[in-house]
Amino acid sequence: MQISGFEDLRVQKTISNIYKVFEELILEKDYSKITVTELAKRAQINKKTFYRYYPTLDDLLSEMQAQYSKQYLEIVKDFHYPRDLKKSVRAFFEFSAKQDPAYDKITVSQGSYSGIRQQMIDQVEKNT
Repeated sequence: MQISGFEDLRVQKTISNIYKVFEELILEKDYSKITVTELAKRAQINKKTFYRYYPTLDDLLSEMQAQYSKQYLEIVKDFHYPRDLKKSVRAFFEFSAKQDPAYDKITVSQGSYSGIRQQMIDQVEKNT
């Protein structure tokens, strides 16, 4: 659930905390080893609270991917291809350099994150 800023402050804090803990877990272990139980325990929320906002961990991950993709696509929205391919590549590296370590793990790591990386690539390619 993306925060629009119109939610109750408690909801905003809960969702932000879920994201923060999820990013910590991404840095610590393979995606396939992350569980809702562990995330909820670390975020100090009930599992039901997690499920109120996200049906599955995949949905949380998809939202995170969509946010990364949306931010990058906003940067390159006025580029024209193939003319601006060089600018697009440069923009990608500059964008990537400014992101958090969880972004690096999702986009660079192998193992269970390689399929996740490909989903992000497909999403960006579809929109450019």
